[in-house]
Amino acid sequence: MDIKKRFKNQIEEIDASLKDFLSNGEPATLYSAVRHLPLAGGKRLRPILAIFSAEAVGGEGKKTIPFGLSLELVHNFTLVHDDIMDNARLRRGLETVHIKFGEPTAIVAGDTLFAKAFEVLHHLETNPLKFKEINKLLVMHVEEVCEGQQLDMDFEGRENVDEEEYLTMIEKKTASLFSCATEGGAIIGEGNKKEIRALSEYGRYFGLAFQIWDDYLDLSGNEKEFGKIIGNDIREGKKTLMIIHAFQNADDEQRDKISSVLGKKDASQNEVNQAINTLEEVGSMDYAKNKAYEYAEKARRELTVIEENEAKKILAELADYSISRTR
Repeated sequence: MDIKKRFKNQIEEIDASLKDFLSNGEPATLYSAVRHLPLAGGKRLRPILAIFSAEAVGGEGKKTIPFGLSLELVHNFTLVHDDIMDNARLRRGLETVHIKFGEPTAIVAGDTLFAKAFEVLHHLETNPLKFKEINKLLVMHVEEVCEGQQLDMDFEGRENVDEEEYLTMIEKKTASLFSCATEGGAIIGEGNKKEIRALSEYGRYFGLAFQIWDDYLDLSGNEKEFGKIIGNDIREGKKTLMIIHAFQNADDEQRDKISSVLGKKDASQNEVNQAINTLEEVGSMDYAKNKAYEYAEKARRELTVIEENEAKKILAELADYSISRTR
C-alpha cells in the first residue's frame, strides 16, 4: 500500500491544517526551525488512525483533525530531540533541525512543538468533559513516550536486555502514540466503552507490529526504498528483538561475530552485513518478522467488536500495512 496515494485526501487536509496552524510566529528563526520537520512530509499515520477510528464507531472523522495534529506535533517534537541525541544528520531527506539551525535552537524548537501540540488541541470541538478526557489521554501517552525513550537509551549501555524489557520499551516509545490516536479517535467519535477499549488495544498492537517491522527493515530493507542506511541500528548498538533473540540462541562464535560489530560507530558495511548474515543463520530475522505478524494479527482481532463498515476495513488494511511496508 502506498499510504500517500491511498489516503491522499485525508493527508492533504492534515497537511493544509498543519501548515496553517504553524504559519506564523516570532522570532522568525525559531518558527522556521519549528516548521522544518513537520512540513517536510511524513506518513501522517497517527492522524489517519484517529480519523478512521472515529468513523469506525459511527463518528465524523473530520472532527478528530485538531487531535490528530496534536499527535503529529508531539511525534515531531520527539523526532527533533531524538535526532539531537543520536547526532543524526538527515531526516526525511533533509538536514535535521539541529544541523540546519544549531543545537540550541533545535532544543527550543522541539519544546515549542510540544507546546503547540497542546495549543492545537483547544481547536477540538467537543464538550468540556470530553476535552478533559482527551487532554488527560494525551498527557499520559506523552509521559510513556518519554519513559520509552529513556529505556531505549539505557539499553544501549547494557550488555543484556531481555525480550520483555524490549517490548515494554517499544510499547511506550512507539506503540503508545498509536494507541492514543485510536483510543482518542474512538472517544471523539462517541464510541461505547467496549469499542473504545478495543480500538485502544488495536492501536497498541499496531504500534508493536510497526516498530518490530521497522527494526526488521533496518537490517533487511532496500536502502533506496527504506530511505535510511541499512544496518544503522547495529552501529548504534540498539538492542532490537533480533539482537536479543540472537544473544539468547546463538553459539559462542556467532555471538562474538555480532558483539564485535554491535555499537561500533565506524563499522564498515561489510562488517554490518556479516553481522546481519549471522542473525539470519541464528533465525533471529525470521523470529522478529513472525513476531511482527503476530501483533498485526492481534490488532486485526481487536476489530471484531466493531460493526462492519468501511472504516473498519481500512483499519484492518492498515494493520496489514504495518507488516508489509518497505519504508
